[in-house]
Amino acid sequence: MKLIQLAIGWLVGIALAGSLNPPFHWWATVTGLGFVVYLFDRSSQRWVSLSALCLLLGGLRVLIAQPLLGPLHIEQWADGAERTLIGYVAEEPRRDDFGQKIVVAVTHTVTPERLSPAEGRILVRLPPYPPYFPGDRLQLEGRLSRPDPARRAGEFDYRAYLARQNIFVIMNRPTAIRQLDTPAGDRGISAISRFREHCRRIVLRLLHEPQAALAIGILLGIQAGLPETTRNAFAVTGTSHILVVSGWNFSIAAAALTGLARLLRLPPWPAFWLSLAVMWVYAGFTGASAAVVRAAMMASLALLARTVERQSEPWRLLLAACWLLTLINPYTLWDLGFQLSALATASLFAFGKPVDVWLDQMHWPTHPISAAMREALGATLAAQVLTLPLMLYHFGNLSLIAPLANILIVPIVPFAMLLGGCALIGGLIWLPLGQWLALGAWLPLSWINNVATILSQPAWAVVSFPTFPLGVLVIAYAAIAGAWWYWLRHVV
Repeated sequence: MKLIQLAIGWLVGIALAGSLNPPFHWWATVTGLGFVVYLFDRSSQRWVSLSALCLLLGGLRVLIAQPLLGPLHIEQWADGAERTLIGYVAEEPRRDDFGQKIVVAVTHTVTPERLSPAEGRILVRLPPYPPYFPGDRLQLEGRLSRPDPARRAGEFDYRAYLARQNIFVIMNRPTAIRQLDTPAGDRGISAISRFREHCRRIVLRLLHEPQAALAIGILLGIQAGLPETTRNAFAVTGTSHILVVSGWNFSIAAAALTGLARLLRLPPWPAFWLSLAVMWVYAGFTGASAAVVRAAMMASLALLARTVERQSEPWRLLLAACWLLTLINPYTLWDLGFQLSALATASLFAFGKPVDVWLDQMHWPTHPISAAMREALGATLAAQVLTLPLMLYHFGNLSLIAPLANILIVPIVPFAMLLGGCALIGGLIWLPLGQWLALGAWLPLSWINNVATILSQPAWAVVSFPTFPLGVLVIAYAAIAGAWWYWLRHVV
């Protein structure tokens, strides 16, 4: 329990310092004093001073991560004038139906007189083709501008959102773009990204739409190409989570790898390292977003716990993954996808058993199909307890059809993943083999798509929720925490 409190102190410190933005020297001084207090604390409650020190260290970490805009930073040229830059694609591009967004790490500015060194990251919006990959060196010509800030309190602040990714400048639709011959950056990441694009094209040759786009989303985490009507259907039915790579995917992958290791009769540690390597290659393969990395960390820690034959404590695994992610990049804490993913996992841990107890009182049939439906309903309801307030705060939509949709769709997702994965592997080996295997994947993918489409039709499937201030969100989570504490004290 004390380890959990230390991790929570770290996360709270990041949230406080990131929101208040205190002077670095002031916070560093207080952190030093906190370290001295901890060293000289000999009381039985020493963990309290250690928790306070973790809070201060978390705040110090986010202050250290703040970028320094030096004289060479590209931000000074964001005046709306036409500029020519040279840089390289720094991370996996984000593609959608309207184009692609790439983050370019600038290395030089180009003028008629000379080539000058520069630094900083810019967000560039481009047409969908040609696709670009991490490491590609580009020469861009266009107008640089600063992102728009929030117009009023409580509104989404796009400027602050990008600043947490160390991006202060954007370039919309460059007037000229040229790919340079010399690549830069990590060739391994570039190779993985290109292979991912190759896999996407293979899936498009194996399946018709919308099954192909659905398989690409489930297997590769790429949502570009999914028809707008289909995307809206999944949003209305509260099943959009199956379109992104999450902990569910890693759970299925871990189970498949464990079964393969047993089949091959591998010793525990070789099986562990093989499974670990496959899962992290898959994480990088699917884009390595904050939520994906968190899920991979959780799966890795759980796999390690099983290998050393120790009982894995879920809360410690979750907070260890969150601590590692925020240690690497403290601004991950503000990523909405990370927040929802972490809250969904925590909600399953906290409310999975109460929901199961409540469902058991309904006397479900013992048939395997009804058992799978009950499990899907239990997981859906439990995950919604902590994620629903945050989703209402950001999006204002409440899906009334979500429980039924998840009952009918979620149990089919593992079959779609496994059969779709087999078809993709077969297609990579020999295209006709993949096309034959894709016949098996077509049925679960069609079921998922058709159920989501049908259930999204009623006018009452989703209702709009009025906007509310941040204070109401805090009160809601305090009430949920109080209810959980009461259940632990008086029911368990």
